[in-house]
Amino acid sequence: MRFSLLFILLGVFLLNACHSEFMHQETQEIAGAQWHYTDTLNFTFSIPDTNALYNLWVDIDYDDTYPKQNLYMKLHTLFPDGRRIEQVASFDLFDASGKSNGNCSGNTCKVHMLLQSKAFFNQTGDYVLTLEQFNRQETMEGLRSIGFAVEKLKEDRKKG
Repeated sequence: MRFSLLFILLGVFLLNACHSEFMHQETQEIAGAQWHYTDTLNFTFSIPDTNALYNLWVDIDYDDTYPKQNLYMKLHTLFPDGRRIEQVASFDLFDASGKSNGNCSGNTCKVHMLLQSKAFFNQTGDYVLTLEQFNRQETMEGLRSIGFAVEKLKEDRKKG
């Protein structure tokens, strides 16, 4: 009995030692489940520690009738010093057979995807991530909301 309790406590300690924490989570609804080219989503988050590593996550709520396999987004990152970078990312909402890559309930699915693993930031301060849909259609129907989360990892870039 004592050995079992010790084993359980050790397991809980190890899980907490590897645990990370979300320091920012935000979800924005897409009006009428129609994301237009002209509509942008802005997520502002603060980075207090330049030695820390972070995972960046995107959550996408979508209808199971979404007409494409993936969603292209253009991501603009505004740094505290005013510098801005841009990149394009593709998120697979369905696999090649048409099965959702997310968890579905009724006609709505949600996928939790890693945007960047072990990211680090060279400046402390406020960052703004702006997302815009970048598919070949002016309006993408069936997108309900987009979420963004910053997860601070227990490890840092100096120690690894």
